[in-house]
Amino acid sequence: MSNAPVLDEEEVLEQVSFKKNELPKDDMDMTPMVDVTFLLLIFFMITASFSSEKVFEKPPPLSDSSSSKPPDKPPDQSDTVRVQIDEFNAYTVIFSTGDEREASSKQDLLLALSEARAEASSGKEDEVLKLLVDAHEECIHASIVAALDAGREAGFGSLSVTVVEEFE
Repeated sequence: MSNAPVLDEEEVLEQVSFKKNELPKDDMDMTPMVDVTFLLLIFFMITASFSSEKVFEKPPPLSDSSSSKPPDKPPDQSDTVRVQIDEFNAYTVIFSTGDEREASSKQDLLLALSEARAEASSGKEDEVLKLLVDAHEECIHASIVAALDAGREAGFGSLSVTVVEEFE
């Protein structure tokens, strides 16, 4: 037989019972506070609206002095091609001769700008051609970037962007 002492039921309960560790009264459990913080963070991330409808705000007014105010249009338009982007993100290319051509996509815009560059640079050598992009304040940023990319690919040396409220 075994030499192990026989324990009755009360002695077993005394040996198995554990002392409960209580938190001191001045410490606080931070788990619920961290849970609430993460829930609020998730809520605000989901409900935040990231709208790309308005790309540009209205530019600040120029100073009142008439000497520093630039003219509405540059005096020499022979080497300038304009691209107008309306509020529906449609392109209109205005050649240096005054002719207009609609472009419905970036590929059409690139073709129109290549034609406008060829027409404006015919008979001229080593002249920097300018591309002026007039963007409606309601157009999206991607259409402006597409117009600038097309102008760079077409070979324009100078690119400029202007935000307008309405076209003339």
